[in-house]
Amino acid sequence: MKAGAERASAEENCSGKKAKVTVEAEAAVSTITLNVNPKLLECSGCWSPLVPPIFQCTNGHITCLKCCADLKHSSCGLCALERTGCHAWGRILGGLTMPCSFQGHGCTETIRFTEKLAHEESCLHAPCHCPIAGCHPYHGRSLRDHINLEHATIQYTRVTARSLYPLSMRNDEPARLVSLGSRAVFLLVVDRSIPSGRALSLIHLVSDPIEKEDFKYKIEVHTRIGILSVSGSETPSVGRLTRTYQAGALLFLSDAVWSPQDSPVYLELK
Repeated sequence: MKAGAERASAEENCSGKKAKVTVEAEAAVSTITLNVNPKLLECSGCWSPLVPPIFQCTNGHITCLKCCADLKHSSCGLCALERTGCHAWGRILGGLTMPCSFQGHGCTETIRFTEKLAHEESCLHAPCHCPIAGCHPYHGRSLRDHINLEHATIQYTRVTARSLYPLSMRNDEPARLVSLGSRAVFLLVVDRSIPSGRALSLIHLVSDPIEKEDFKYKIEVHTRIGILSVSGSETPSVGRLTRTYQAGALLFLSDAVWSPQDSPVYLELK
């Protein structure tokens, strides 16, 4: 009886090892490595990385859901042929993984292709850009922390809500930090890359996306030819700039109308 039990136990162990080897072997052959041109994985309409659900026409044009929704009909926006859902592409993309685009900057993450954009928006190794002229890309920190550490000479003005406040900016100031009490901090950017003038724009500096809050603003400049102004119903909230700063709304001032003495800058926040 004892010998039989030992033999049965040995057979069970052997069977377990065989099963484990089989599972490991199946796992080893369940993935393959392919070299694919990234352009093949982009939407034919907006050129963004494809994310399921995906649609394809009979000519092979592949588009994302956003492009289909924007066009509001079932025909292809490139050739007008009918398009349908392409589930095969969705399954393929859902199983693809890739290294982060910022691998060369130190990121070791391997991510799903469909999560590429979301990961790279928050990747701490992504090169970040500063809207202040002459500043080089940096890594990791929020724009607000970067300015506090690397641009300590930027002047700081405290304003109250619903009040058109004079900032008394110098002619050579590249930017001005502005706080609305203890509620929020803003950066008034002065862009002098525009020939024969400058452009003023405003961003809301946040350290975390949950701090996003809509603020109305008005930038007003009293010039030699009169009052120029720009208003916005929503101030862009910026944690980090992963692309070169492009102002959504700006106030252009030519050198012909601007002077430090005659052109005081006013700002209103609410």
